[in-house]
Amino acid sequence: MSAAESYSSQVWRFFWAVVVPNVPRVAWLVLGLAVFCWLNLLGLEELWPHFPQAERWFVVVLVVNLGLLPWLGARTAQLVRQRVQGWWWQGFWQMVAFVAYLGATALSILLLIFGLLVGLM
Repeated sequence: MSAAESYSSQVWRFFWAVVVPNVPRVAWLVLGLAVFCWLNLLGLEELWPHFPQAERWFVVVLVVNLGLLPWLGARTAQLVRQRVQGWWWQGFWQMVAFVAYLGATALSILLLIFGLLVGLM
């Protein structure tokens, strides 16, 4: 990277050259399923008029996929940590992974409690 490049272009290049190749393949599948379920929920009346249970299934799959994304984001941060140079950047990405795992754990607990509460109603 040259010194003449803007900061935003350097971040953009880092994102496409280091972060995107390290995203696990299953993360793309989970993201695609989440988008698929969200689009089906948007057009529920037109696409699934004779299937009243379709909404429940799409909501369940969407919530499960959204619950998996933070875990996959934390794994991505771990993989990026292995690719960067320098102890400072490796420490930074390790901290990002640690915080992401904490957030994923908290979100999973909240989703579990929410699922149990909804299931009891």
